[in-house]
Amino acid sequence: MVCLGRLFPFLVGTAVGVYAAQNYKVPNLRSLARRYEEEYRKKKPDADAGAGERKKTTKKKVNVDFDGDEE
Repeated sequence: MVCLGRLFPFLVGTAVGVYAAQNYKVPNLRSLARRYEEEYRKKKPDADAGAGERKKTTKKKVNVDFDGDEE
């Protein structure tokens, strides 16, 4: 009976997640995370840059597409 008590919330959560994914536009988190990772991945330092020099940083604009269509 204890095993059933731990399994029930997992099954209900899985069923709700499947229902939501099939009936609503849920964003693809894997592609969203991959885009963020590519945008904010640290670049390798240049060989000609000295240890004491600091590079100028710029802000990057990230476009997030919640509709799921790839444009």
